[in-house]
Amino acid sequence: MHQIQASVVAVSKSTPPPQAVASVAKPAPLPEPLKQSEPVKTPEPIKTSEPIKTSEPVKTIEPAVQSKSVPEKQNEVAPLPLPPVKNSEVKWAVIIGISDYKDSRVPSLRYAAADARAFYDWLVSPEGGRYTPSNIKLLLNSDATVENIRHALFEWLNSPLKEDMVTIYFAGQSSPATPLDQENLYLLPYDVKYDSIVSTAFPMWDIYTALKRFIKSDKVVVITDACHSGGVGESFDVARRSGMNFDRNPVTDELHSLSGVKEGICVVTASGNRQYSLESSQWGGGHGVFTWYILQGLKGEADFNGNKMVNMGELTTYVSEYVRKDTKHVQTPTVSGRYDPAMTIGK
Repeated sequence: MHQIQASVVAVSKSTPPPQAVASVAKPAPLPEPLKQSEPVKTPEPIKTSEPIKTSEPVKTIEPAVQSKSVPEKQNEVAPLPLPPVKNSEVKWAVIIGISDYKDSRVPSLRYAAADARAFYDWLVSPEGGRYTPSNIKLLLNSDATVENIRHALFEWLNSPLKEDMVTIYFAGQSSPATPLDQENLYLLPYDVKYDSIVSTAFPMWDIYTALKRFIKSDKVVVITDACHSGGVGESFDVARRSGMNFDRNPVTDELHSLSGVKEGICVVTASGNRQYSLESSQWGGGHGVFTWYILQGLKGEADFNGNKMVNMGELTTYVSEYVRKDTKHVQTPTVSGRYDPAMTIGK
């Protein structure tokens, strides 16, 4: 509060006239004390009829005299905007393609490695899957040994978290143990031995073990183009020479059993259990028909709803229809699993 100063001159009634001034001057009487104005009253706090309702504890606000020139909430700090919610899902992939085998007696394939490479190229493409290359394990031909495949599935794919997405792609040969043993099935790695399939190939039940014990992700897509023959190895050649006919392909059934490991696994195979996979230069200059239409679908041909994304429901429908049509029903891709059809391989 500012102090107001005043100058006051007081004249006493008993002061003698100027002509009769006494020899001893009397002191002038003190001026009467100034009357103080009434104290300023502090305005009462504004009372509300109901308490303020809020989800946070109510803070006491000190009463203050409001001024018309000062906003009521000048002392309140505006809340900071929340950061945008980011998708925590990270995408991982193991891509395996084997056309040529170390043991030349094992029948080679023409385009399996090319299929795997083309799938990898789509995954890392900015216009495609946009995967981080370090999150993809690519094993082609001589790199696809039984040891490297085991390491990729058991150890490397142990890194993805529960909320991450995992894709496993295999293109190559597969085989039962023998013509009479159709229960024990194998994927053939680069270093498999023609006369020792059982001890040098990669057992199908090890894929089951990887999905069950080592891969934590709840979203897994397994894509396989592995049914090119009824069996590989010395015993199968003897059986064929004796006239034995292999009219059933047990590998497809075994692959689809992987979808029962847990919820969230989608298994897509190139053909049915009494069919074999075809490859030719007529599909994209050199591909398996199955992988060719997988790639075409992922590049947008399967985007039926036009939302610029291809989910597994769209992709499997597209691939099944076009492979059957293009092979005149000789080959029919199959899909199984308890998974969300809206799940996508790409980003």
